[in-house]
Amino acid sequence: MRSQRRRVRALLKELGLPPHPTLAELHAAYEARTRRTLRLIERDVAPGEPTGRYEQYLTQDRIYYPEHTSPAHQLLVICHELAHLLLGHIPRHHAIDPAVVRRVLGRSHYDDPTEHEAETIGTLLYQQLNLAPDVGPAARIAPSLVHREGRHV
Repeated sequence: MRSQRRRVRALLKELGLPPHPTLAELHAAYEARTRRTLRLIERDVAPGEPTGRYEQYLTQDRIYYPEHTSPAHQLLVICHELAHLLLGHIPRHHAIDPAVVRRVLGRSHYDDPTEHEAETIGTLLYQQLNLAPDVGPAARIAPSLVHREGRHV
């Protein structure tokens, strides 16, 4: 796990970002690095469907995430899908019914190593993000509430 944490920190550094960027900073850095537009699109997710997905087009990338869930879950899905893009994974469009895949594999078991890698890197990326930049009282007291590794809580 330590090597994965180092990998995420290296990705952030490679993007020219501070250790705890906001989602907006990460989004802008991705677009600057790839010279591609990144669109984040909310969508309604049917039961049994994957909560997120990413697509790549000629000049833009798209990340789809669920609209009817908590902001924290939305951000986690975005980070997972962004991890796919940052790691250079190729999008897959399967004709298999997603409900069947979920019943057979479950969310925590991955036959596909790229899914496992994206889940790990995406989760660690989520943990690195500054989740409350300049918003209300949390932003005013955040500097005094620092995690032992230097992460704002």
